[in-house]
Amino acid sequence: MTTTIPATTKAQGNAVGSFTVKFEIASADRSEFREVEALVDTGSTFSRMPASLLEQLGHVKAGREPFRLGDGRIVEYDLAEVPFRITDRVRTTTCMWDEAEAQPLLGAVTLEQFLLAADPVEQRLVRVEGLLMMAQRGKKYRAALEKIDRSRTYEPKEAVSLVRETAYANFDESVELHIRTGLDTRHADQQLRGTIVLPHGLGKGQRVVVFAEGEAARIAEQAGADAVGADDLIKKIEGGWLEFEVALAVKEMMGKVGRLGRVLGPRGLMPNPRTNTVVEAQDLPKAIRDSKQGRVEFRTDRTNLVHVPLGKVSFSEDALMENLASLIDAIVREKPSGAKGQYIRSITLTTTMGPGVKLDIPATLSGTTAAAV
Repeated sequence: MTTTIPATTKAQGNAVGSFTVKFEIASADRSEFREVEALVDTGSTFSRMPASLLEQLGHVKAGREPFRLGDGRIVEYDLAEVPFRITDRVRTTTCMWDEAEAQPLLGAVTLEQFLLAADPVEQRLVRVEGLLMMAQRGKKYRAALEKIDRSRTYEPKEAVSLVRETAYANFDESVELHIRTGLDTRHADQQLRGTIVLPHGLGKGQRVVVFAEGEAARIAEQAGADAVGADDLIKKIEGGWLEFEVALAVKEMMGKVGRLGRVLGPRGLMPNPRTNTVVEAQDLPKAIRDSKQGRVEFRTDRTNLVHVPLGKVSFSEDALMENLASLIDAIVREKPSGAKGQYIRSITLTTTMGPGVKLDIPATLSGTTAAAV
């Protein structure tokens, strides 16, 4: 039996696949539970909590451990064993001490301890009964893994066929692309960020709000925006309303929208010219149409990895292939000017619950605008 835990705050929009959930974190003696809202981040091994919160709840550092980032760098983090309560379950999980006011993150180890998996397209946590914790895997996963030769890389068409074949969950799993880059995101000229409208979308509709007034508001309403407004919409969002996945704005509104930065920014919803979400009034119909069809943002995370959903297992192989090719082409075209050495070091396809399939890099990049990767 599979149940789902919906996201408390939809946060797809400009950062497709990211969302937040609410749960409780306990004091060291479990006498106090405090509600937190954390970003689901499967790119992080352990959950990360702000130092200020851990200290307030009486936790102490249990040791400092080194971690290897995607680009090979070694960093060190202090760790603590912290009780979490998610739904009706209380379990102790390993937490990394983050900066005092950092955004809480719910990592992959914690999700496995609570028998949960993240679905980045549907933006929910999926509880899978029978998933074994930590390094142990269930029979279905092991059976799927046996179909994959881990010593080789696959051409794109073969990889797409294989991830569809090895998807075993009893829900429509998302198909995800994971890329390890040779970038160092500590440098401004090595930041990768861009958007693309996938030819076949993501398999779900998106709710779009538009910050506009006057003639621009009329255009947005006629183009099918789910909510349009100016000061009234800003106040509604400040009051806690976030039932949308994409936020667009006309340039004239950005002076007012800017005060929503602390609310929309961490959730990847803040309109930004770089992601084509700040547009001229006459361009609103196309921007709204593209957003509803499945515009995807790709960007490197703090470990120089790119995690992007590109469709559903229920898509045809041809549809997934076209989405994959378009996404790879866009990532190559947006290669940062400061990139050094090998730009793309590995490419992996996977599903929400299934094992990863490594792609052959030259075969995957053939036909793109790749120069030197």
